[in-house]
Amino acid sequence: MIKSVRGHFVKQEFLSTQLVITVRNILRRIQSLKLSDMLSEDMKYRLYFFRSYLPELYRRHIKKNYRNCLFCSRLVKTGCHKYCLKCSAGTYIKCCPPLPGFLYDVAIHAEDDYTLPVPWYYQKPCPYFKRLPLHLYWRNIYSVSPSIAMNNYEVLEGLERGLVSGTRPCHICASVDYDFYKQCRSQPGFDSSTPCPGIRKSLKRIYEDQPEITRHAV
Repeated sequence: MIKSVRGHFVKQEFLSTQLVITVRNILRRIQSLKLSDMLSEDMKYRLYFFRSYLPELYRRHIKKNYRNCLFCSRLVKTGCHKYCLKCSAGTYIKCCPPLPGFLYDVAIHAEDDYTLPVPWYYQKPCPYFKRLPLHLYWRNIYSVSPSIAMNNYEVLEGLERGLVSGTRPCHICASVDYDFYKQCRSQPGFDSSTPCPGIRKSLKRIYEDQPEITRHAV
């Protein structure tokens, strides 16, 4: 009887020890996992964008005293489209999308089928420009729609750096002028893994070369 009781306790102790060892091994494996290994690619990019890229962009804008309507606190959301913004200062009378992109390929307020709405990124800042603070520098590109928000983050970085996630953001140019996109891609020595040096200026010229339309308040 005594031996059987002792055997029972020895068995229980052995099982408890094995359980402790198993739990310890599981905890070690969990601790060895990096947080990034458990996040989706979209979440990794969002963390990079808000923690690294956007603060660096803000500091660069401050240093150069760079003004852009996209980062003006006087832009407000509109009820006409879920991705549009309007100027509360009254300088511009029409709503516009924040950035170029396929999500905005349907003309919002075009005078004809050949006129693209000029994004706020390419509008000329007015004397009433008031910069958003650092903690709100994302406000005008944020959207409750995850796909629209992610598109805005990537397009902004693509325009500023000429590169997004290691690839040229050719889709931005294609959404604005497909002929220009094809011409650029067919150039000798084209390398999609290197930054595009002229995407900002090229798209600016395309918007400026459109037929003149009324954009300012009268």
